[in-house]
This record gives sequence, C-alpha cells and structure tokens, in this order.
Amino acid sequence: MKKLILTLTFASLAYGVMAQSCTPDQTITNPGTYPNILPDGTAGSYYEESVQFRIPADTNVDFNGTMVNAVIDSIKVVDVKNIPTGVSYACNPSSCALPGGKTSCGVLYGTIDGSAQGTYTFVIPVIIYARVGGAFPLQQPDTIYGLSMNVNTPNSTTRIMDEKLVIYPNPAQGNMNIALTFHAGQAEVKVYDRQGKALNLEMEKTDNVISLKTATLPAGIYYGMVQRGNEVYRFHFIKN
Repeated sequence: MKKLILTLTFASLAYGVMAQSCTPDQTITNPGTYPNILPDGTAGSYYEESVQFRIPADTNVDFNGTMVNAVIDSIKVVDVKNIPTGVSYACNPSSCALPGGKTSCGVLYGTIDGSAQGTYTFVIPVIIYARVGGAFPLQQPDTIYGLSMNVNTPNSTTRIMDEKLVIYPNPAQGNMNIALTFHAGQAEVKVYDRQGKALNLEMEKTDNVISLKTATLPAGIYYGMVQRGNEVYRFHFIKN
C-alpha cells in the first residue's frame, strides 16, 4: 500500500474531558479520522471535541535507501503543535503510541485564549515503529499535516456552555436519555454520526429529560448538541 500514514489526518481530540480520556470505537475499520472536520471553537470559551482515528496496519518506509512495505507496530505522537493557546491534548492510549491496525482516540480540551481568533493548522511530529519482513525493527520520523480548526470571535448570539449534561445509559441500546437542568420543552436536540451527518431520531421530552430512540442506530460513537435559546450544550454517546 502507499504511504498512507502521510495522508492520515490526526485529530487530537475526545469527549469525557473531565478525565481527559475517551473510548476507541473499534467498529471503525477504514484508516482515517472520524469526524474528519473539527468543529469551530470560540475565543474565551471552553472547548472539548473528540475524534476516532484508525491507524493503517502497514505502510511504505525507507529501508536502507529502498522503499519497502512494513508492518506498523505503532505510531508515536511526539507533539501536537500550532494549536490554539489554552488548549491541550491527550491520547488513548495515554502513551500516545497508537497501535497499527487498530482504532485509537484522543481529546482536545481547554479554555481557548481570548485573543486566539483565526485558523490553526496543526503540525504533528510522529515516529513510526514498524517491522520489515516481519523481523527487522525500524523507526522512522514523520510529520502529519492537514488537521485544522477555526477559532471564532465571541458574539452575543451563541454561548458554548461548560456545564456537562448527564447522559444515560452510555453506552446506549434502545434509548439514550439526556438529563437537563431546565425543562426539556425549552430544548432543541441535534445528533450527528462520526462523519458529521445529521440524524433524524425520534425523541420524547418529559420534565427535564429528553429520551432519544437509538435502537436502529448502528454501533459506534455519536455526537450531539442541546440548544436552549443562545446556549449550546455538547454531548456524545456510544451505541452498542
């Protein structure tokens, strides 16, 4: 296969930010990142977004001056540069050694600096740990480009809220419930799959709980938001 690792967009990245951790979605089998577009942030506001990314099982590497196919043991993320001031990242696994042929995830989190407006193109130095011919270990430095995010100027029309919604059960099966601190009748809910496609789910609103019908959803990770007026609350859940 071609040197797929160079085109693999890495996103740093997940939900469950309070613990700075996430759960890899092993239903993903195609190399790449999910979602492939990182949502905008707002200067001066808290930001947390997740991504799942599938590392290829093999790639082409330079072995004694010849490009050969090699099995990837792992790709070590050395750093994530050129991210907005105030934002940090963490990986799962925590070592940031992402195993070849498997799905890993990470978390991008923190309060974006108030002067950080603009477009940020991430620069991610990595080390590829691979084996040639199944026996000869090889380390090769590389750099991943391509992931970017916009940081917008704050405005009075939308506020990204820091408060966490209570999601249960998570992972979901037949239904997934969202517990709010206000009446459910005031809320609008949007849910997206990992490619960013909006989903039309049946739901019921009772007192301060919204119940989403998730029985027909394929297994995987889903993202959403609850909006009340100019307040936006973000959430995610996993469907078994």
